[in-house]
Amino acid sequence: MTTTIRDAAGALVGVAARPQTYRNLLYLGLAFPLGLTYFVFLSVGLSLGVGLAVTVVGIPILLATLAGATLLATFEAGRANRLLGTDVRTHSLDTSGGVVAAAKRLVTDARTWLDVGYLIVKLGLGTASFAALATLLSLAVGLLAAPLTYSSRYYVGLRLGTAVGPFESVRFAVDTFGEAVVAAAVGLVIALASLHALNGLARLSGTITEALLDRSDAAGATGEFTGAN
Repeated sequence: MTTTIRDAAGALVGVAARPQTYRNLLYLGLAFPLGLTYFVFLSVGLSLGVGLAVTVVGIPILLATLAGATLLATFEAGRANRLLGTDVRTHSLDTSGGVVAAAKRLVTDARTWLDVGYLIVKLGLGTASFAALATLLSLAVGLLAAPLTYSSRYYVGLRLGTAVGPFESVRFAVDTFGEAVVAAAVGLVIALASLHALNGLARLSGTITEALLDRSDAAGATGEFTGAN
């Protein structure tokens, strides 16, 4: 029982010392700007491609957008493999048989549209990641900094009340060193819990990436996939 409790306590506190935690944070931190970039790229490319499909210009734009989506999905698989430790195998663009045959495969291959769907989903995942990072870490850092800032005019943590003071909530204001130490202790607990929650969010992102992008089961036997490492 003692060993179990000790191991559980070590796992709870040790999250801050694990390098994987910070790789997860880096992955989540990049998720929103990348997700927004992918969404804008697809929105512009698909809109122009479909809108101009009756002209000579529209079809190349649409094909280039789909090819770009496949390449970006491969990049995302590699990013997940490097930062999250996943093993996502993606398919490569098949340009054999000439331009017409390659274009037909690109448009009719279900994997292409899974790549497009994944890149669209990334915007939602990126938004959730940004909100979680900003909320949890800013709250934790603000509380941890209470012993250094409690006597200043700056707010520590979340401002929930309306009265004037260094730190405000509906019922409690930190304006002494003792209270600041208590706030920092609470901040430490929140920081550890936040790191565990963010690790869980990163694992969820990795699971979604594997589910939508991994092609090893379908193409492994023929060698059509790439490791994306």
